Amino acid sequence: MRFNDDDSAYLSWTPASAGNRKTWTWSGWVKRGTLGGNKVLFGAGVDGDTSTHDSLRFNVNDNLQFLTQAATGTLVATSAAFRDPSAWYHIVITHDSTESTSTDRVKIYVNGELQTISGTYPTLNVNTAIGNNVSQQLGARQITGSVTNYLDGYMANVHFIDGQALTASDFGETKNGVWVAKDYAG
Repeated sequence: MRFNDDDSAYLSWTPASAGNRKTWTWSGWVKRGTLGGNKVLFGAGVDGDTSTHDSLRFNVNDNLQFLTQAATGTLVATSAAFRDPSAWYHIVITHDSTESTSTDRVKIYVNGELQTISGTYPTLNVNTAIGNNVSQQLGARQITGSVTNYLDGYMANVHFIDGQALTASDFGETKNGVWVAKDYAG
């Protein structure tokens, strides 16, 4: 999929019923177009409600960041920045608020490597807008009556796994020293 932020391109879908809002995994291959600015890969939320929106995005410093604007608030970001617009990045985020250790509740992998992240982790057993029967978006976020933070770049081989906390090795593998996609079986 190609997303041109100048065209306000994004995809959205509203599920008929909620899934598991505590445990889920998102995986996708991403190639950036422009750097800087908040560029959303995946998000969910209730239009017009600023208190129930989640997103995985590149932030203004080009770090990967996961944020929820739920009552408990989560904001974690990678220490690494991702600034190569010629590279494809395989990004996996796992959310599992049932984990007893707070730092195990969100994990972000890039090209098979678990990233160092810091910030405010989700509270125990918190529900996200992701997985709820509200608008789910690829390439932007919909909030307060408008769509913002458009991605400029490409996405491929995108998966959303409801109810399971998976790792990068479920979606990719190293071959000849290079991290490559593999068929997801699950």
